[in-house]
Amino acid sequence: MILRALTLAGGIMGAAFAAQGPGFARAYLFELAAHAQTLAAVIADFDRAAAKAGLNRAAALEHMQGTPLFDRRRIDLERQFAGHAALTAKVAQMRSAGPFMRSYHLWHGPDVGTLRRTWARFHPSLPRSRAELIFAAIGGVLGALLAAGLFWLARWPRRRHRRRALRA
Repeated sequence: MILRALTLAGGIMGAAFAAQGPGFARAYLFELAAHAQTLAAVIADFDRAAAKAGLNRAAALEHMQGTPLFDRRRIDLERQFAGHAALTAKVAQMRSAGPFMRSYHLWHGPDVGTLRRTWARFHPSLPRSRAELIFAAIGGVLGALLAAGLFWLARWPRRRHRRRALRA
């Protein structure tokens, strides 16, 4: 009886954990889009400054050479340009995906900094959407199966010992 109650508790914990998946993916997408907008503002500012100097982006980057400070800044800007392109593609990919694929994309190649910021700001909630309820049901079943499997493994040596004792 106690093992059934503990298995049920494992299922409830699995459901509570899994139900947070779609909400966390939404929060991650929000943080990712905000990060992409911030980088877009930096890039637009650089492009405006280059245009005022009569240069395009590539020519302006080429002029940023000669001193360690300019070289470092050029490398940082090139990294930001590449990061913005990757973030914009990831945001578009996640916005076009449904809740299940959004969760899949979240865990396959996430932006680590954005993931940490999302985790720091995320507040768990009760399931409110159909996707969260489905995630909760799947998590509940998997949590109960995991708990039952762990309890079975814990009792396995005793069962084996009892079978040997009965044979003797």
